[in-house]
Amino acid sequence: MSLPEKLTGLKNKKTFLIIAAALCLSIALGLYSFAVGRGGEAVAEEIKEVTVKKGELKIDLAADGKAELDTVGLNFQINGVIKEISVQPGDQVKAGDIIARLDAEKYQLELEAARAGYEAARAKLAKAKDDYNNKLIAAKEKMDNAMLVYQPMSEVPDIFPAQEVALKKLAADSAREAYEAAKRATSDIQMEEAAVAQALVNLKKAEKNLEDTVLRAPVNGTVLYIANKVGETVSGGGDNADKQFAVVSTGDAVTVISQVLELDIAEVTLGQAAEVEFEALPGETFSGKVGGIEALPVSDPSGIVAYEVSILLDQPDARIKNGMTGAVSLIIEQKKDVLIIPNAAVKRVDGAAVVEMYNEAGEIVTRKVKTGFTDGSNVEVIDGLQQGDKVVIRTRPAGQGGKV
Repeated sequence: MSLPEKLTGLKNKKTFLIIAAALCLSIALGLYSFAVGRGGEAVAEEIKEVTVKKGELKIDLAADGKAELDTVGLNFQINGVIKEISVQPGDQVKAGDIIARLDAEKYQLELEAARAGYEAARAKLAKAKDDYNNKLIAAKEKMDNAMLVYQPMSEVPDIFPAQEVALKKLAADSAREAYEAAKRATSDIQMEEAAVAQALVNLKKAEKNLEDTVLRAPVNGTVLYIANKVGETVSGGGDNADKQFAVVSTGDAVTVISQVLELDIAEVTLGQAAEVEFEALPGETFSGKVGGIEALPVSDPSGIVAYEVSILLDQPDARIKNGMTGAVSLIIEQKKDVLIIPNAAVKRVDGAAVVEMYNEAGEIVTRKVKTGFTDGSNVEVIDGLQQGDKVVIRTRPAGQGGKV
């Protein structure tokens, strides 16, 4: 083969390769265009079926809360060393049951001393009264004797020397004055009566101190807290009055204290339904009602103003401890046990609410429904659907235009 013929063959082969490549590219572009033209919507759109079910819808105010049990703090009123603790946290007690005892030896001795002091004071008072009575009797006897002498002389003064009559009269008058003075001489008695009264106060105080060595439950309830141990010293009253030795709950009532922002407080009313979920009891919801709304606000350092709201639980649980925290839901409106579907499943067509569903042939069709209350995510179905029906929600992935 000559050189020109070889060159002509190479050109024809190169031309063939270029034409073949162009044909392949055209076919690929044609197939892509066909796919986009015929199936673009099916690729970009996601269709999800949702089952119609019964559930709960509510609009609420959310806040944090803390459980507070009705409690009584107990403390010894005197100083002493703990000798015995009769209970422990969790024990049930009745009013009058012993919680703890102090070593009472010191207070027993003080009581005996006070009792002796009281008896001594009473004895002194009795002696003072006896002395008074004896002096009064002696003075009266002296007065009576002086009168026995002077009285006859005074009746016939002429037969007695005038000077003698005058002396007897002076003696009788002096005796009378001495008697009157003896009657008024009660200062010793009054002093001893005051001493007896003070001794009685000391006795009562000593009796009370001895009684206070025993700490008793003032109410029926549950022991929540014990601060000290046997052998430790406790200080009662004074600057230590706020340091509680024990805490006893006064009943089963549980109150949850929450703070509601001033912008929302107008939505809260007495008796309003509420729900609480405690962090320590996940998955459990406790219902209650608003029992109180504080009139005075509270504010934090940032200036945010809120109002304290008290929620009384309907059915307290022994597992709820004082100080437990949780999420509070103050219900503004609520519907329970109603048919619900997502809001996204409902469309408006010619002013009517409709949903999409698959028919028996597997085709998507529309059905009119009547809707009611919505919480913003789900909506109540009043008519048009039954529990267990399935509705269609069309969505598009991000960047594809969102819901259809």
